[in-house]
Amino acid sequence: MLFPIFVVVTLAEIYVLVSVGQAIGGLSTVLLVIITAFIGSSLLRQQGWSTMAKAQQSMAEGRAPAIEMLEGVVILVSGILLLTPGFITDILGLLGLMPWSRSYFINHFLEKNAERVFSKKNSAFINNSGGSSETKKTNKDEAIEGEFWEDK
Repeated sequence: MLFPIFVVVTLAEIYVLVSVGQAIGGLSTVLLVIITAFIGSSLLRQQGWSTMAKAQQSMAEGRAPAIEMLEGVVILVSGILLLTPGFITDILGLLGLMPWSRSYFINHFLEKNAERVFSKKNSAFINNSGGSSETKKTNKDEAIEGEFWEDK
């Protein structure tokens, strides 16, 4: 599913770059891509530090910085999109750096995936204690080490 998205986005980026290049010239198009990269990198730095400060404030107040962590992920993806040359990825990256659209992306993600994230079905537990099976049967009062994950 991811490969067709990459192909379509790449072809769309090439089409838009060629169309803009024909309209305003090749040098102007390259300069415009460079300018959007500089604007995006400064906005990325500002929003990243702002989110870091909010996360530290949440931890100082004794709250888990869950939303701030999700904002950090959106900022990271936005930064990657801004590093990719092209106008479509730059627009998506800049949208991810705007606080109002970032909260929209996070709310949309949580609405679509909350049931899958918080459900208990499709889970597995593997015991990695390393002892023999007879030792485990006789020592029922001891803690058991293990790993837990949920299947997607």
